[in-house]
Amino acid sequence: FSPVLADPTGPDPSLATSVVLTSGKVSHEAIAERDKAGTPAAVLRVEQLYPWPADALAEAVARYPKALKIVWLQEEPQNMGPWNYAKGHLHDAFADRCAIIRASRDESASPASGSAAVHVHEQSQLVAQTFALLSS
Repeated sequence: FSPVLADPTGPDPSLATSVVLTSGKVSHEAIAERDKAGTPAAVLRVEQLYPWPADALAEAVARYPKALKIVWLQEEPQNMGPWNYAKGHLHDAFADRCAIIRASRDESASPASGSAAVHVHEQSQLVAQTFALLSS
């Protein structure tokens, strides 16, 4: 078991200008979108949320010395999922060298749209918007 999984097909660490952190299956979609867009970003999977894997994450992010942005990508709305827990840890560890950005659905009373077709569309938009954030 590893609390943080490296990007298996990512860019050369010396060329990556950003790091996308995910947890769960959205990482596979993020890797596919990254490859499609050609964005020089590493996608790291945070497999353990608690206790927070501070040392493992610091070691993983340190492999990308030119990364100036760290994006936390989650499928859940902003007010759900791990963002509210993770953001403090991310700011404490990385805010002195990187911009910390959240990519998620907007706040919602429900964790899902209730429609498979709408979910697929929203998911596609979310992942595409994540890499659009990195291009700007």
